[in-house]
Amino acid sequence: MIESEFIKEYKERRGLRNLKKSKEKIEAFWETLADVLREEKKVIFKGWGKFEVKEINKRAFNNPKTKKVEKVSAQKKIVFKQGKKLKRRFNIQGEK
Repeated sequence: MIESEFIKEYKERRGLRNLKKSKEKIEAFWETLADVLREEKKVIFKGWGKFEVKEINKRAFNNPKTKKVEKVSAQKKIVFKQGKKLKRRFNIQGEK
C-alpha cells in the first residue's frame, strides 16, 4: 500500500470529510514522533510497540568496486519493536 492509498483508508475509517485533513493528521503524528525521538530517543506505545534510536558505530568496509577499504561514519537509526497487542492483532488465529 502506498501513502495515498493509506490516507484514503485512514479517511474512511476515521469518518473524516477530506483527504487534506487526513494527511495533516498523519503528517502531524510522524513529525511529532521524529521530534520526540530526537530529544528522548525512545517512544513507547503500550501494547503496540516502541520506537527507539540506535547508535551505529563507525566502521571500515571493503568496497568491492574499488577494492579499497573505506570508512563509514557513525550514524543513528530508528528501530521499531512490535508489542504484544499489535502482534496478536496481526497474527489472528485461524487465518491461513
